[in-house]
Amino acid sequence: MLFSSHMRRVDREHDRMRQRIREAAAKDERDNSMKMGAIAIVGIAALIGGFYVVEKSKEPDTVVASCYREDRDGTRTVVADSNCDSSSAGGSYRTRSPTMWPQYRYYYGGTAQIGQAPSGGTTIKPSNAEIKTKSGAVIQRGGLGRGGGGSGS
Repeated sequence: MLFSSHMRRVDREHDRMRQRIREAAAKDERDNSMKMGAIAIVGIAALIGGFYVVEKSKEPDTVVASCYREDRDGTRTVVADSNCDSSSAGGSYRTRSPTMWPQYRYYYGGTAQIGQAPSGGTTIKPSNAEIKTKSGAVIQRGGLGRGGGGSGS
């Protein structure tokens, strides 16, 4: 009798252990399903974000061009946009005459206040950008340039 009582107790313990193993396996399966779902969500979000970045990169940036005067000594001073020729697609050199001084050119981006030296930008025309003057006149669209006719300010 003692032996059968002991065996029943061992059988009950085995049953409890099997139940715990089944519960643990079921929990692991739920956890794995949740992890896979989370990974799928992150993957889809990354894919959507990637498409957004690609589409956004197709849009040209808008860069503000400011006219500046460069004297023979190299001093640069921002002047009114009307001093630069905005009708020829916004090249780096927009001057009334390359042999005359002072020369008037465009400065792209950065800080450019009339009467002060431009800073933080460049004299090199950015490619694939919509270039506008501070007054809003479009000098160039999308890096493709424009022929002739002007939209001067």
